[in-house]
This record gives sequence, structure tokens and C-alpha cells, in this order.
Amino acid sequence: MTSTPRFSRDLNALPIKRFSGLVSCLIVAGLSGTAHADSAGHLGRFERLLGTVQSVHGPGPTFKPCKIEIETAVEGGVSTNSTAITCAPNTTCRVDVSDIYFDETFIALPGPGWNFSSWQKKSGGLCGGETTSCTVRSSGPDGNSCEDGILIDATVTTYLEPQFRVSRTTSGITLAGERAITQAGLGLDIDFYRNSAYQCGISGNYTFMVLNPADGSAADEAPLWVYLHGGGVGHFDEEGNYYGVLGQTASTWNEEETFEDLLAIMETRTRANDGQLIDNTLTRRVQEGYRMLVVSMCDHDLYSGLGTPYTNNPNTDAKVNGMQATMSALDYVVANYPTTEVWAHGTSAGSSGVYNLAMSFAAEGINLTGAVPDSLFPTPRAIPLTAAYGGDPSSPYQLGFDPEAVVEKLGFYGDLSRETYPEARIAAGFTDVPFLFVGGRNDWFCNHDLPAIPEALAEGIDHNCDYYHHGISQVIAAQPNSPHQLAYIQDRGHVPTLDAGPVNNTVDTFINDVHAGDPGAAFRVIPGDKMMMMGHSFFRPTADEMPYHAVRAGIEGHSQEVEFSGGESGTPLSLWNDAEHRTNVQAVLDSGDVDVFGMTCCDWMLTPEGELALDSEGYPILSLEGWQTWFDYALAQNPNTEFFIGMPWIDYPTDYADAETYADIWDLFYSTKLLPAVDDLRALYPTVTIYSIPYGRAVNELRAQFEAGDVPDLANLEGPSNTSLFTDYKGHGGQLLKDLVEYVWIDAIYGVDLDKYAYDDGYQTDLKALAKSVMDAHNPKYNGPNR
Repeated sequence: MTSTPRFSRDLNALPIKRFSGLVSCLIVAGLSGTAHADSAGHLGRFERLLGTVQSVHGPGPTFKPCKIEIETAVEGGVSTNSTAITCAPNTTCRVDVSDIYFDETFIALPGPGWNFSSWQKKSGGLCGGETTSCTVRSSGPDGNSCEDGILIDATVTTYLEPQFRVSRTTSGITLAGERAITQAGLGLDIDFYRNSAYQCGISGNYTFMVLNPADGSAADEAPLWVYLHGGGVGHFDEEGNYYGVLGQTASTWNEEETFEDLLAIMETRTRANDGQLIDNTLTRRVQEGYRMLVVSMCDHDLYSGLGTPYTNNPNTDAKVNGMQATMSALDYVVANYPTTEVWAHGTSAGSSGVYNLAMSFAAEGINLTGAVPDSLFPTPRAIPLTAAYGGDPSSPYQLGFDPEAVVEKLGFYGDLSRETYPEARIAAGFTDVPFLFVGGRNDWFCNHDLPAIPEALAEGIDHNCDYYHHGISQVIAAQPNSPHQLAYIQDRGHVPTLDAGPVNNTVDTFINDVHAGDPGAAFRVIPGDKMMMMGHSFFRPTADEMPYHAVRAGIEGHSQEVEFSGGESGTPLSLWNDAEHRTNVQAVLDSGDVDVFGMTCCDWMLTPEGELALDSEGYPILSLEGWQTWFDYALAQNPNTEFFIGMPWIDYPTDYADAETYADIWDLFYSTKLLPAVDDLRALYPTVTIYSIPYGRAVNELRAQFEAGDVPDLANLEGPSNTSLFTDYKGHGGQLLKDLVEYVWIDAIYGVDLDKYAYDDGYQTDLKALAKSVMDAHNPKYNGPNR
């Protein structure tokens, strides 16, 4: 079968070239024609999901009522532009659409420090994946929105569910130091980073330290142990005075923690005064080969600030951003260091920090493998304990320390009325992240040696620490098959996991319990596919790099085989006609479990003499034979195989005067040759998923930016790989071009959100933004199922 669309516009005669992927044609001497428009269009908001049927201006089916269930999280609520409907945070609301006059636009209302991300994609979800407001109408020019689709039956539950995320960035993170040390016979390779995007309360920036696996390197894949150290909490009053626990001053935890500071943190927590290692939770993880992430705390905010103003701080523009900085550090590490599991462990102030950290990621659907908050987890029971003994010489809460001022400073996570604390979330059924809460009965932070407060006595409890831990104990016990545990140590005080006591065995058991449930790797929320990919030299480098980015982008289970042959010999039909290549690819397909088969473009119809066959108007004819042959073989082995066709850039790029000419030819070919070929293939295989990847367009955009002087990483159009867009006259890509194309592929194939993909490629040019813009502009009709 052939694909020979007509053309409607003329181009000046251009050189006939043979280039990788199109193999022998842009051959567009005088190409003219009609670009294939997307007849489906791009329906907006509610209509995109539901479609419309009945119009009030003409005959149609009778209106049917429907119900919409709004589910909100603790991070924010929902309202409508008219304010007629409001659903508070952490609430389920039901809306009856009972007549033809319903027309409302729903908007998400994030809590302080949170940002609306999108409407949840789920079975029965409305506006799934949309990042703007969601309009629902029961009648109008397009008909009854409830009539067609998931709202057709009033007994069916449909959902409108907002998702929220913490705004953060990794763009300010830079390597600020490296060191190799030896501790107890173990070699530790340490990297130290500074994040200029987040300033400390008084001076400097947030920092973090990465200790790579013992006797290993940054290249080793390993589980990650995130450690948030202690330091209490503090606040300024209206006169600028500072109050913290245990007599701390404004400079105690409001200034940058240096490389030496963080090293000392780890040293004092893993080594006793006699120089011997302490057999505690941190030491055991280092000895077991975990990678360690140690994050600074320099807003004295329990690692919990979400970017809201730092109340009464003499630095008037200061913000409390401990959570933003901590999440950014973790984003960066999992993107740049091969990571399997992710555990979080905090002591004292870090205990509250790891709980809030886990819940912040869970709000985005990213679940840590497990978390160990050791002492001072957030609970309403801390409020009466602090109020009763604040200023008492036997209490750590100094005179003038004001819990309400801390609540104001912390913002969202300080306001326990929002029910973000563990007792409330577990009572509501939270199980996504297993927690091991650790506490000591002799902890001075729950005023263990002072008389029981009235609130404790009212519950029949005569010990303040028993009262502090009673709530979490009760909700865990009441939760069926709860993954959460409480280790309440009778003969220990503050932060037992830093001692050499038996609680560390409890931590080990907790880890084993979680492993027994076969948890998915944290941050890996995209299921991977087994792929067969074949093509030429403009295709292979990207295919080869897919496993590298799959690990870092959170794709679990990706595997692949790549078959390569240069130039025209790498087209689908050429690879089929070559016995060795055909046998290699068939051996992979014969397993019957290939999920995705990717190929390049293109084969052309030839005359018996081997010349290009032309249509009646003198234009070359794109052949479907190669694709069809491989489709038939692959589908015979696995009828569920999906296919993509990758469209590369044009070769011999320096033959084109400028970026605009170069892009015009590519765009015309893509719209009038390749996409109609995809349409023809879909018509031949109506039940098969077939899509295209326009990675050549990204190269076109990159060239345009280069010619405009907006790519500081490149010095040449053609030249050395590390400084040039292309490496030779043929047009093989330089390293920056290859890295750009890799972003396009992981977005196109797996739907990786490049805005959230924290991998650091080291370029000044924002390649991820460029790749995302190309895929966002791509006709959605030709996108893959994950985009």
C-alpha cells in the first residue's frame, strides 16, 4: 500500500538529498499540497472527556440527571467561579446535576504554600490531567454533557479530584565540594551541594550532602537513606527577639550549614567519644551499602516551610522554605544517582520533618518506601504539654517560646487544625507510606519528669510521655492490617535510634517487614515496557540511552533490544531484507512479550530499475511495505504490541541556508507524508496502537535558538561533539542534540513530566523545557497512550 497525499502549497525547488530516516527524500523539488488537518480538533475541559449530545436548540435525547462527587485532600479545596458550590479541604461533596441549567466552572483552592497541579486521572474522573479550571454544563449549544459518557447513569459515581504539589526547583543546585574519607575501614565518597534557590533565615543557602555507598561511587545503584538531623524549632517575636528550645538563638539554626557542619553532624551521630562506631540505625545503613542524603535545616522550621513569609524576621523578604529545599534535594538525588528504595529517617526536629516530607510527596502520588520519625512527630497533644510548662526550668521550652508563633511561622504544616498530623491521616485510612514512629518514655521534650497535665489525667494517664504517644498508638491499633508501627521505648529518652539500644533491631525488623510486602521502588511510578527498537544512526543513540533515563525518570521495569544499521540500510524494509538483521529482530519478537516496537522513517516506492517511483504529479511515494511487514510479524507473536515511528531531523543540515528553511521542509514532510502514513497504518490495523515521535522538530527548534544566539552551550553549527549542534556534514548529532532528543523520547513514550524530572544535564540551555514545548505542541491525535 502507498501513501500519496496531495499538496496545496508550493516551495521553491530545493536540493534532492538522501538523509537518515527519510532515506531519500525531501526530494521536495516544488512540493505543493494540502496539510492534513486534525479533524478531531482538541476539545476543551469537560467536553474533551464526556463529549456532548443534546442541544437545547434542536431535537435530541431527553436530559438525564447526573451526580458529581468532589473529593478534596488536606492540601486544598474546590469552589466554583460563581461560589455557589464550595468543598472544603479534606472533604467529600456531592453535586446533583438535576436540570438543563447547570453550568459551573470548578477551580482548585490550594492551601498556603501549595500549588494546584491537575485534576486527577482516574476511572470516572472529570477533566483528568487538566491543569486549569474544569467547566461542567448540563446543556448548551453542544448539548447535554451528562448524556454521553461516564455521567450517563445517575447511579454511577464520577469524580472531580484536585491534586496539589509543593512548588520547588532544582535549578539552583550546584556541586560545592567533594571528599573521600575512610571511616572504620570503609571508604566513603562524599558530594556536597548548595541550593541557591533557597536562602537560610539569616544568611547563606540550604545545603545537602550525599554519602555514596561504602567502598562504592556515585555510579552505583543503591537504596537511599534520607537523614534529617535535629535542632528544635524557634521563632522571632514582634520586637525581633528570638525564642527557641533549650536556649537557642537566631543564629543557631538560621545560617548555612557548611560541608564541615554536615560532616560533623554525621560524625557525632555515628561515632562515640572513644572513637568507636555506635551500633545505631545510621551506622547500620552505611555498613549495609545504602547511599545517605543529609539535608541542612537553616530556617529552624522542622524542615517544613512551604515558601511562606518568615514572620517577624529582620530580613523582611525572608521565606520559610525548609520543605521546598528538602524535597528539591531529594528530587535532585534520585534524578542524578541510581536509586532503588527511598527511606526517610529523622531525629528530633527531623522527626517532624520526615513525616511532613513523606506526606508532601504522597500528595503527588510519590510514595517513599518507608519512614522512621524518631521523637517529636507532629500531634495536637504537644500543644497542652508545651503550654503547661513553657518557661519552666525543667522544660526545654524557654520562657517566651510561643507555640502559636511557631504555628504562624510554619504555615500549613504548623496548623494542626488542618488535620495533617499522623493521628488524623492514619484514622482517615492513610497506608501509602509505612511509618515506624519511635519515642522514648524518658524524653524531656514531652516533659517526662514533670507532673502529668490535666488533659492526660482526664484520659486516665499519669505520665506526660504516655499521653503524648497515646493517640498514635490508638489509631495504629484501630487500623486494619496497618503498615504503621510505634516503638515506644520504656527506658530511653530523646532520639533512641541514635543510641546503641535494641530499638535499632526494631528498625531492622520494620525494614524487613516492608520488604516482605515487595514495595515498588519509590519515585518509580511509571510502569516500564519491554521494547524492540531498530533504526539508523539518527535513531540509535537515543534508543541506546533509554535505560539510563528510565532509571532516573522513575520508570520501573523498562527493558529493550536495539538493532542498528547505518543510513538507508536502517529503514524498516532494508532491515527486513537483510537476513542477519531480520533474524536478530525476530528472535526478540519471538518471545511473544514485546510491548512496544519502535522504528524509524522511511521507505520509498521504487521502480523496477531501482529509481524513486513518482506519483502523477511527480512526487515521491512513501511506502508502507516495511512497516506492514514488521507489524504483521510482531502482531503474530503478540497481538497487543504497540508501535511508534520516530521522525528524525533532516540530514546534510548545512546545505540549508538557515533554521527557518530547514524547519519548513521538515514540517511539510511530517504533516503531508509521515502523519498520513500513520493514518493509513491505523486504517489497516484499527485495533493496534500506532503513534509518531516528532523528535526532528526539537532539533529544528534547537537550531533556531542557536542561530538566535540563545544556546550558550554551543559554539558551532558543525564541529566537535561537545560544542557543536552537528558533528559532520551528514548531520550526526552532537552531545547536546542527543540529550535533547532523549527528553523528547521519554516524554513521548512514557509520558514523563519534564517539568518534574529533576535530572541535571549540566547545560545552561533548558533542554527539558524545549523538549516539553515540542511535545505539548504535537498534534495529540498522534501521541502515544502515555501522553
